[in-house]
Amino acid sequence: MPKERPPVLICALCGRQVGHLSRHHLVPKSEGGTETVGLCSACHTTLHKFFTNRTLARHKYTIEALQQDPDIQRYLAWVRKQPDRRITVRRKRDRI
Repeated sequence: MPKERPPVLICALCGRQVGHLSRHHLVPKSEGGTETVGLCSACHTTLHKFFTNRTLARHKYTIEALQQDPDIQRYLAWVRKQPDRRITVRRKRDRI
């Protein structure tokens, strides 16, 4: 009997195939959000290092809004070239 293949997991932000997804609240729970999307750990960490929960809730509450941010665009261009592995993310000050 052949082994079952693990499900294909795709990050909603970067589009990479990864081994694990974490749930990201588009509007943070602390701001009353309930809708979630699956993000790889690198993208999830990056969003929370780049933006405060308040900024995410007020300005960056869709995948499209996140993907249109110039800093996130630069990050996405870089991360899409990376294999699924642990990535260290440096903190960036919130711009809004």
